[in-house]
Amino acid sequence: MNSSLSLSTIISTTISDSDDLNGSLVDDWGNYKAYTKFYYITDDVFFYANPILIIVGIPTHALSMIIFLRKRMRRYPVSVFMAMLSLTNILILAGPVTMQWLNHKVLIGFVVTGSRFLCAFHVYIDLVGSSINSWLILMIAVERYLSVTKPFLIRTSFNRQQAWIIVFSVSLVAMIAPLGLAIVASKVDNCLLFFSKTYQIIGSIQIFFIYVLPSILILTLSIITVHKLRNRIRTSGSRRIHISVMLIAVSFSFITFTMPYQVCWYWLFSTAIGSVKLNLKVNIINIGVRYIALTIRNLNYTLNFFLYSLTSIVFLKEAFTIAHCNYFINESFVGRNRAFRRARRLLSVYGGGEREQQEEEQQQQQQQQQHQQ
Repeated sequence: MNSSLSLSTIISTTISDSDDLNGSLVDDWGNYKAYTKFYYITDDVFFYANPILIIVGIPTHALSMIIFLRKRMRRYPVSVFMAMLSLTNILILAGPVTMQWLNHKVLIGFVVTGSRFLCAFHVYIDLVGSSINSWLILMIAVERYLSVTKPFLIRTSFNRQQAWIIVFSVSLVAMIAPLGLAIVASKVDNCLLFFSKTYQIIGSIQIFFIYVLPSILILTLSIITVHKLRNRIRTSGSRRIHISVMLIAVSFSFITFTMPYQVCWYWLFSTAIGSVKLNLKVNIINIGVRYIALTIRNLNYTLNFFLYSLTSIVFLKEAFTIAHCNYFINESFVGRNRAFRRARRLLSVYGGGEREQQEEEQQQQQQQQQHQQ
């Protein structure tokens, strides 16, 4: 969104909109060198970091999706959310993130100089992908909260079919909700969305429902879930929490990586509607901060595979199995390698050991058989 916001655009617009200050802006351009240096640093960070995120994120999310659809992970209904979250992240990285990066320097301005449809399409797919991503993570947080606070209810009343219904419902709403904003974007000349107050107002409402509201709910549910898990460990000594730790890590990751973008958006919104006096220095800083915020936000679409691997030894072993790296999951190798021994001890505390995992699998099978009877 706002893909056309650039240094040259802001400078020319600021000068043209402030005729009385034209001379002073040009004469004092040397005073802004420090700010332009900051801009060029953030510009390079955006340009070089995002292709790395795309190249790393797409194959790792594809692997994650395969893992969550495998038999061992399919027993958990939440695996449906995780698999679709990986697919959504792939589409976001391959779609709006790639388009934004290409528009930046590679195919300079192709979104801006192309048809109005292309500008609106970029806005639309970015909003759809971001909406599905955030609300799927919220569904994951809700599922973990109920699994910890009302485990019997989840075991008896929630299955994969219901999870698929939720996924399709979220996707349908996400595809319908941004249509109004996409129509507004299609009517803005040269995709100069930053200067359209109508777009900024409607976009801010969309951002609230895409990022702000889910973040508040996810944070609240995750804190309660962590508190309940700590109490469970203290009272019963249970360590079979590897799935919960993995999913809670994803929730906190979403909040961490999207918060800068939320703050940046509403700051730019305040400048767009005129509550903050525009000047060249503020605009240069705004662009640089926006590049950093976008790059941090895109980390949310890239790093989940590594979070899964660090917090769940079951997921990590599935990944090695798919890659046919039997040597690395061999017990003797793990036993000989000091680093792996330390990692395994850590994961056995927070991710659950192999014996606990087998016991949990047997308990779930018995519960399913009793429920069917």
